[in-house]
Amino acid sequence: MRVYFDLQGPQHTLPDVHGVEVPDLHQARRVAFEMIQQLREEDPSLAQDWSGWRLNVVDAAGVILFAVNLGAVVQ
Repeated sequence: MRVYFDLQGPQHTLPDVHGVEVPDLHQARRVAFEMIQQLREEDPSLAQDWSGWRLNVVDAAGVILFAVNLGAVVQ
């Protein structure tokens, strides 16, 4: 299945237009947390205040499969 990782903030949504093929939701969750880690590594100062932001993992129809509250994710 193809899933998309949309970043949603208080005023903006940054949609993922490419998506990633994964075999199941377990792998989608692993990819989501790998992406969060990569974002932290690219700009640690940006990750210090992720309150109000979340990562929505959606299917091709736009249905949210699960969401990760970025302000609650600990390093």
